[in-house]
Amino acid sequence: MTQTVAIIGATGLQGGSVLRALHATGKYKLVAVTRDASSESAMNIKAKYPDVKLATANIYDPASLEKAFKGADYVFGVTQFFQPAVLEKVGAGNFDAEFDQGKNIIDAAIAVGVKNIVMSTLPSVKELSGGKYSQVLHFDGKYKIEEYLNSKADKIRGAAVRVGYYMENYITFSRISPDDNDTVEFSSPLPPTAKIPLIDTAKDTGGAVAYILDNFDDFVGKPFEVSGGYYEAQDMVTAYTEVTGRPAKYAQIPHAYLNSEELTQMFKSFEEFGFYGHKTDFLEVNKKMDYNHTTPADFWKNRGWTGPSQ
Repeated sequence: MTQTVAIIGATGLQGGSVLRALHATGKYKLVAVTRDASSESAMNIKAKYPDVKLATANIYDPASLEKAFKGADYVFGVTQFFQPAVLEKVGAGNFDAEFDQGKNIIDAAIAVGVKNIVMSTLPSVKELSGGKYSQVLHFDGKYKIEEYLNSKADKIRGAAVRVGYYMENYITFSRISPDDNDTVEFSSPLPPTAKIPLIDTAKDTGGAVAYILDNFDDFVGKPFEVSGGYYEAQDMVTAYTEVTGRPAKYAQIPHAYLNSEELTQMFKSFEEFGFYGHKTDFLEVNKKMDYNHTTPADFWKNRGWTGPSQ
């Protein structure tokens, strides 16, 4: 009997990647869960994948999640921190605003009898840094979700996927250099030789989740860190020039430019304690996947991105 997977955030980077990867296997019935099933993004899913069912749910409305999950064998859950509604709650003192999302997803899945769930999580920066950096809420909140999932092991089988540093961030933090109005400048507070585990979120997340579903027993109660390898922060910039021929440079910016204590502590922790606490064992697991992770050069070739607008 074909199993059903309900996918939270199917119109987003991670959920969309999971949708595409699982659809390509032809092994599952898929339910794309989105806040607005009539949105342009949702309609694009329906047009491209007419066999995918659309379901509307609000991540802060457990009843709507239960309705969307009913009949599913698996749920893929992802939460969002950097969105106005969440930041407003955090600003008002609710530092568990993102945790509440994950708890709602897990509780709703349990309520309707879903047997398996994969949650997108991250390690705790507070723990990795021994308490030195305690304000990276979008990491620690996701870790708290993972802990909550593990506490429900008697009610649902849970696995956690921890994706690496988004390659997409390089596009977000880019501009045309004012020095010559030609060179593409990619900025980050990290030293150019700092090592970070990179991932093409929109492509590689789905491959990892598909692998988890195929080998679920191996991942129950365990985090699965996902990246094709550690790269220097400047490697994405070097690859951009190699692929496009355009001049580019890496610009290390002061932390003050971020205007965010959350992001400042995050980048300082990356530099001192590593994204995954300097773990490397997960790379061997990633190599076992029947999947080729995206390299920096692959990313730029696949995107066809010619640079920021002037």
